[in-house]
Amino acid sequence: MKNDRYRVYNILEISKLVTASMNFFEIKDEVVSKMLNVIHPRKACINLFYKNNYKYSYLVCSATLDYIPELFSNTDEDKIKIDFNEYPKYIHEAIFEKKIVWVKNIFKDDRAIMERDMATKEGYIGRIVFPLIANNNVIGFITCYLTEDDDLSQEDINFIFSVSSLISLSIEITKENYKIDTLIKKLREAINYISKATKELYANKSVDNFLSLISRQMCKLTLSESSIVILNDNNNKTQSFNQYGNESINIHKALGCVIRNDKDIDNNGKYYNPKNLKKHIDDDNIKSLIYYRLKVENETVGYIAAVNSKKYTNDDIKILNIFSSQTVLAIQMYNNSKKIFEHDLLEKELEIVSKQQKLMMNDTQIKFSDSKEIVYFHEPSKYIGGDFCKIIRIDESKICIFIADVMGHGIMSNYFVAMIKGVLQTLVYEKESAGSILTKMNSILYDDFDKVNAFATARIGIFDSKTGKAVIANAGHHNYIGIKKNNGIIVEDIGFDKGMPIGVLKDMVYNEYSYNINEYELICMYTDGIIEASNQYKEEFGLDRLKKLIKNNYTNTTSNIYDKLKIELKNFTEKDSLEDDLLILFVKNRLG
Repeated sequence: MKNDRYRVYNILEISKLVTASMNFFEIKDEVVSKMLNVIHPRKACINLFYKNNYKYSYLVCSATLDYIPELFSNTDEDKIKIDFNEYPKYIHEAIFEKKIVWVKNIFKDDRAIMERDMATKEGYIGRIVFPLIANNNVIGFITCYLTEDDDLSQEDINFIFSVSSLISLSIEITKENYKIDTLIKKLREAINYISKATKELYANKSVDNFLSLISRQMCKLTLSESSIVILNDNNNKTQSFNQYGNESINIHKALGCVIRNDKDIDNNGKYYNPKNLKKHIDDDNIKSLIYYRLKVENETVGYIAAVNSKKYTNDDIKILNIFSSQTVLAIQMYNNSKKIFEHDLLEKELEIVSKQQKLMMNDTQIKFSDSKEIVYFHEPSKYIGGDFCKIIRIDESKICIFIADVMGHGIMSNYFVAMIKGVLQTLVYEKESAGSILTKMNSILYDDFDKVNAFATARIGIFDSKTGKAVIANAGHHNYIGIKKNNGIIVEDIGFDKGMPIGVLKDMVYNEYSYNINEYELICMYTDGIIEASNQYKEEFGLDRLKKLIKNNYTNTTSNIYDKLKIELKNFTEKDSLEDDLLILFVKNRLG
């Protein structure tokens, strides 16, 4: 009975680890350790397959620890790996038949002949294999090595099976979290790059150079061999275009064939992979193709397209969607500015909007409790930024902290910041919960964001000074950094489910998570302008530098921490001003 309770306790502990972590590789050693506290084989190992490829397996142990955390993001499969054919037959049986296989004696079971030398050297006699299954696919396996003195009861086997199911869940959480992170990063890159290209457009007054920059970055983000941007005139004739990459590929002609054969005339964009491409075009140089229309209202004014990525997905359509709308918007604004604005007048207009934005964020400091204060610092890039922070007192004990980053800069980002502020205040005063605020905000603002293919990352927390409880919901924003005292000072990410940014999925529902703020001496929230600030070598300031600075200065005042941060950023970038907004917020123990 005691053993049963101990098993249940450890399963609960492992479940807590899995559900609280977004990264399997950070918790795997602790999971295996807790498992071996219950059962006592000589050792246990976890092997993973990469992208359902059963030709090789990757051993998760200290020898591969530096590589394994990058497994899902690394395209180089020639690093540390083991040919799956080198594994004995019974492991193949466990994987391909999706069942538990226990070889009790390696030296008596013919399926284990090739393993006997290793068993002798390692000192084990038996081995049991549990396939790791997710979405009906085997994504890896866990094996336990047994000596002559080891034996497993049916309860032990059931326990290991439960652990293997939790490991499978943790790996899937890691994969999905990586996919979301990657998509958000690509969307950010797309908008930030278009912002830079637009500056070049105004500086050089060359549409051709602007299109060249757009096609280059589009090719990079979709991992394509070649890409093209086409602008048509009023008679739907090609006015200008720019192709980047392999210029021997006739994307223009292929795109024309695909569009003529596309019966869905209301379709703004589409992709074709090898299986469905050949019935549309006859060109051996083109293996896959993706395109999106450039539209002004309902009129098509051009196209963007790319070819020969290994596989195009809906995420690539989202990237081209942003390129499409932002490209059209940039050219329209450029053409209008030439007709309407002189440079000095435009600067004055931007300055007025900048003042409006500062009025939206005028409460930068608030007393949270007798022991804690909330302070934030904001410095927009140039004039107008897309970063937004709002602290709202709900009642005597509860405070709402909302931080957001609207992708893009200029008047449009200011417009969305204003809308977010209005919706936020309405929902907070209606006593909505953190999760429902983000869910309703996304539902209300989705159509407006979707029209110009903008989006915003956001994070909301409702903090209670009486209980110390913080209830959090996240829309693709960065995790908090926390300073926690526990046998010495540590810095840790306060991480929860990433969630999708506002304006990406219309029916997105945002979950809530909670933690105790009284366990922390300082909590830091920030936007990406800090960690993505880059130097002349394109190296980013990064999260580790920010963590180190906070760890070394958390006993100082918030103003002092902020001043030191600005000095470090200036020294790192060697620039007097940043290309992106700077926004950082602290929930901190009060000094004195």
